[in-house]
Amino acid sequence: MNHEYALERTDEARQLITRGQHMERKHFEVRSLYNAELFRSDRPWAAISISTEGDFPTLSDVNREGLLQLVFADTADSDRPDSFTVSQATELLDFVDQVWDRVEVLLIHCEAGMSRSPGVAAALSRIYYGDDGPWGEYDFPNGLVYQRLVDGHQQRPATT
Repeated sequence: MNHEYALERTDEARQLITRGQHMERKHFEVRSLYNAELFRSDRPWAAISISTEGDFPTLSDVNREGLLQLVFADTADSDRPDSFTVSQATELLDFVDQVWDRVEVLLIHCEAGMSRSPGVAAALSRIYYGDDGPWGEYDFPNGLVYQRLVDGHQQRPATT
């Protein structure tokens, strides 16, 4: 998806909400590593699996349309070599673009499900719907993850 189209979708979502209409949102299922293994869906879904050490859970493949596995530390310090990188942000945004029209649910998990995965969910909500969703209310979204995704989306070249 190009940046201009995403802005149009965000503007359209705001217009629908303003007119009292409901725009159906994708369901972002934010979980811990342990609870990600228990996840099942009868609807098409994709997973963004985040680990510090590269130890990923075994996820169901029933109705799963895609899986992205990323390794990075839970840190907001961009100077650390194991922090979330611009390249990983691009990879994640590309993955979501590829599966977006095919899925109804995005499973997003990290070890505890409290920082990195809510950071991803809040950023994707901002990109696709114009708001951060509920992710800051109960969790502590990783600010570096959030900002790199939002900035990365804004810097994406427009495609025809």
